[in-house]
Amino acid sequence: MRKFHLHRQGRTFQGVVVGGLVLTLGAGCGSRVDAAENKPGAAARQTAAESAVKADTVQVGEQKVPRFLTLTGSLSANEDSDVAAGVTGKVVSVHAERGTVVKKGEVLAKLDARASSASLEEARAQVVQAKSQQALAIADCERNEKLFASGTISAADHDRAQAQCRNAAAQVAGTQARLSLLEINVSDASIRAPFDGVVAERAVSVGEYVQPASKIVTLVSLDPLRLQLSVPEASAALIQKDQPVEFTLTAAPNVVHKAKVTYVGAGLRSGSRDLVVEALVPNKERALLPGQFATARVQLGEQPMPVVPRTALVDEGGRRKLFVVSDGRLEERFVQVSDGSGDEVGVMAGVRVGERVVAVARPELRDGVKLQ
Repeated sequence: MRKFHLHRQGRTFQGVVVGGLVLTLGAGCGSRVDAAENKPGAAARQTAAESAVKADTVQVGEQKVPRFLTLTGSLSANEDSDVAAGVTGKVVSVHAERGTVVKKGEVLAKLDARASSASLEEARAQVVQAKSQQALAIADCERNEKLFASGTISAADHDRAQAQCRNAAAQVAGTQARLSLLEINVSDASIRAPFDGVVAERAVSVGEYVQPASKIVTLVSLDPLRLQLSVPEASAALIQKDQPVEFTLTAAPNVVHKAKVTYVGAGLRSGSRDLVVEALVPNKERALLPGQFATARVQLGEQPMPVVPRTALVDEGGRRKLFVVSDGRLEERFVQVSDGSGDEVGVMAGVRVGERVVAVARPELRDGVKLQ
């Protein structure tokens, strides 16, 4: 056996010759595999993968959670009327402007009623005259009745007298009807508000000549308002009268208004294939205005479902996710939640009752991280 030393590029190898074979006893710098395994980056990644986080967890419970149907719609006036003149005449005064608040029966405008008033006085005189003639005819009828009973007058004279009595009564009825019509015409010369409301538009000015169908003002009732909603065909069967409704307006998205379904359409509209429902919304302060766009939620009832703390949820690109504890590690899951308010949220899909989830989601939580 013979020993030897070999020097090559700064490295020293020692070996022995046994039976003609050279056996290497040692090398100065190790193999490439050992070097790769000892790189600092690989060690850091391995440490990060095995690092654990602390987080409080809760068990997924079950309780009855309200079901909601989200719809869109708009507010409209409870009453919206183009108040017509009702009679022919010239406008002599207008008592309402845009924005004027009026009560039912309040005068909005007046027409020239002089001719109607004169005709009314004539009709009253005609009624008096007709009643006098009727009284005279009744007296004649009573006398003719006695004479006919005694055989003094013929049957023809008796029938003629009875006809005169009937004609006198009809004359009174006719003059009274004309009197009532003229009283209406004189009354209609003062155009009055048909309900409590606010004048939205004034359509005439003094001096204009109007017809019975001419619009005088547009009057709207603002308390209550109507919330009109369109329900898709697939959800139409779920809507019932008196269901609670919550809605917000585009102008004030953080203010929640409440109402109840008041009117339900009889069927789907042929063009849009949707069902129109309406809710009456109190508006005593007139803070809400017709035409405002609304996003509403109709409560359909309650059903049992898993519930988790609202703080466990994370919004990510319009979707909700949470972290479930599985085999000691965090599992990221996207879930479908029920609309609602409060500290707990119903989960329609994504978790099961009895599983444990992180109670408060934090930015450093990741899928697959070990939980301490």
